[in-house]
Amino acid sequence: MILFPAIDLYGGRVVRLTEGDFARKTDYGLLPVDAAKRFLDGGCRYIHIVDLEGAELGCPCHLHILEQIRGLGMFVQYGGGLRSETCVRDALSSGADRVMIGSLLFMDPDMPKKIISEFGKAVMPAIDVRGRRVVHSGWLEETGLSPDEVIKSMHGIGFSVFLVTDTGRDGLMGGTSAEFYKPFLGKGYDIVAAGGITTAKDISALALAGVSGAVVGKSLYEGGIRLADALEAAKCRRGQNG
Repeated sequence: MILFPAIDLYGGRVVRLTEGDFARKTDYGLLPVDAAKRFLDGGCRYIHIVDLEGAELGCPCHLHILEQIRGLGMFVQYGGGLRSETCVRDALSSGADRVMIGSLLFMDPDMPKKIISEFGKAVMPAIDVRGRRVVHSGWLEETGLSPDEVIKSMHGIGFSVFLVTDTGRDGLMGGTSAEFYKPFLGKGYDIVAAGGITTAKDISALALAGVSGAVVGKSLYEGGIRLADALEAAKCRRGQNG
């Protein structure tokens, strides 16, 4: 399983939100490139970048930082404020290997087909789940659809990797549940898990369940887990004992 340390950006700084609430923001006093270098030096070649300011304003605000981090040689997945096809193009041309989009996919029934046709596997749909329903636009808009319905539809169009976030656990450092993700596993597509992933036990449980990637943020910054332990836990394979 791939471990994706998270770098959430606001005002050019590394921050984290609790349950997506901008009023509950923690600034870690780190420059994003310095944070990325720490993860790289610790043995991680993948990074998950969220432009929180971009998500708030509706357009990317940190593409220049994306270019700097991509220059380190890391695989970069990037999201936040990508609410038009032009924004997606800009993020990819700025160095993102893969972009995460949510609300754009729900703006127009034909949009998912347009996106997959132009960008293919460079796009990962962001499936944000709250109360068994998919939400978007900063978790403020509800689709009325279950995550299974959305993923099945998107997979049928051609998407093959999905970021699934358990929004009720995000930023709380209260742990995650592999059971939450099991209904989406083993169906021919890959799931990257996010939301509340805190300990080595959380990571190994997800890996053993068959999740292909895990996003870890707050816990790495606040001492819930060391990067070395997180990377080791991600090596677990299905069929092993806990």
